[in-house]
Amino acid sequence: MLARLLPLLKLAAAITLALILIDAAIFRSGAYWRVAEPESTAGTTLSAVYAARHLHDPQRKNIVVLGNSQIGEGFSASFAEAASGRADLRFINAAIPGSSSRVWDYVLRAADPRADRLAAVVLMVSYDTFGIQTDPADYPLDVSYLTPLVGFGDVPEFPLSFHAAEQRARAWRAIMLPLQTMREDALALLANPWDRFKKAHEYYPGWLAAVQAYGGHGEAVPALDIDPATGQPRSWNGVPADLKAHLESYFAGLRNPGYGTPQLRAESDAYMREWIGGIARRYQVHGVPVIVFVVPRGPFHALLAPVPVAAGAIAELRDAGLIRMLPGDTFVSFEQPRFFFDTLHMNRAGREAFSAMLAQKIAPLVP
Repeated sequence: MLARLLPLLKLAAAITLALILIDAAIFRSGAYWRVAEPESTAGTTLSAVYAARHLHDPQRKNIVVLGNSQIGEGFSASFAEAASGRADLRFINAAIPGSSSRVWDYVLRAADPRADRLAAVVLMVSYDTFGIQTDPADYPLDVSYLTPLVGFGDVPEFPLSFHAAEQRARAWRAIMLPLQTMREDALALLANPWDRFKKAHEYYPGWLAAVQAYGGHGEAVPALDIDPATGQPRSWNGVPADLKAHLESYFAGLRNPGYGTPQLRAESDAYMREWIGGIARRYQVHGVPVIVFVVPRGPFHALLAPVPVAAGAIAELRDAGLIRMLPGDTFVSFEQPRFFFDTLHMNRAGREAFSAMLAQKIAPLVP
């Protein structure tokens, strides 16, 4: 019996050894990530690291601003620098659409491994648990975002940072079997290797230039007449059907904000303590301030929503001296339809005005 199984065992061992060698040669060396699809989820993370590294100016004090698509659309580094009043400051937009603080922590580790290249780290956060409906620790895209940045040194912390068994298993596979995690991307690469090599070689410099030149959306949300008693527009005249559907959902959320269950609020606070706190402690060693703020939330928040007030983990981190906070009402004046092109993202006018004010608030906090 054993004699019959021996060839199969040898074949299995050979395949396993081959996979280990491929993994070591391609993924652990970092070679694969130079040709991964730049416009994939993993590629957006690599783009943020690329921006943080390549826009760094050794002659100035560099400030990285991290957030999701609200910062990607809403923050202009060039307008920030022009408005800061300090020629020695360099602002870098390293936003990743759909991301949050766990992803930002790994991006900072990759771009600034010794935590000594930056003069400040600026993060968009929520000051409370408004709108929390799911456990942020189990956000399913985080494994896809972070596969390029995690390795054996992140065992067991990275997998255990997820709570759901399914997400933990995916996180383990991303570390132990990155070829399996990146299977579809690898197959696409093998199908058209020359096209991928060419795209990967050209993409990041071109993308960086496009990001720096990006001016934002010119369109604006209509200035609707809102009935304060109902929180609803008195008329929808002139509002396109697709925008109306988004606005109806937006107004419904403002009428019934919801703060999640006590368990979800506790999980959200634990997530913020772990990741915002971890970033802050890492940079505190070098005297680098970590500054948090609430990005303008939506086109009618100033009229219909309370001013953000720090609570829970964010307030605890502030009181412990780990983070610096901009007041919750700092950017409420931008929560008007003329500064937004949809229910979440600022337009060109909002981008320029917000970026200038953010820089003016951050500059005095940078030694």
